[in-house]
Amino acid sequence: MKKGFFPSLYFIVASIFSLFNSEIIGQEKDNQAQFKVHHTLGAVLSHTQISQGIQQDGERKWLALPSLGINYNYMFNPKWSMGLHNDIVIEDYQVENHLRSGGGDRVLERSYPIASALVAGYKPEKSISYILGIGGEFAQSASFFMVRIGLEYGFHIDTKWELSINLINDLKVNGYNSFSYGLGVTRIL
Repeated sequence: MKKGFFPSLYFIVASIFSLFNSEIIGQEKDNQAQFKVHHTLGAVLSHTQISQGIQQDGERKWLALPSLGINYNYMFNPKWSMGLHNDIVIEDYQVENHLRSGGGDRVLERSYPIASALVAGYKPEKSISYILGIGGEFAQSASFFMVRIGLEYGFHIDTKWELSINLINDLKVNGYNSFSYGLGVTRIL
């Protein structure tokens, strides 16, 4: 083998990588040049799933409950957003009480709880958003600190409207966990 073969090979590989990398950077600059900071406001109809539900006879039961949501997002970058996501389960239900200490009640009554979370969104592509945030779930019987993790896929109807499907997991600290899947309509302002 020739002595200069490996340095030449490294030079060729580095040149090819540099060419592709500069093309990708150029495309990102074009996308950022076209991007305008904007707000979005969406309504979501979803089903909330709770595995720690309690039936009237005291037995554990998986619950599927209707819920509504209103989501606001501020898109400050083509890939990043901040928002306030709010949901309400529109039904009364009972869950296993994880807060009880000693001889406390086994059942926790939940009446139309409202979950509100400050979220950050990351869009690696035009249609997919990853969501992560913190907030709380509030009801008359008890309130819980909450961590929200989610995934949303949007279909652009036109330049101002989007139809989306989402999957959200709410992890309530010292409480119960729930996940929801839903269909939403979003207006781009």
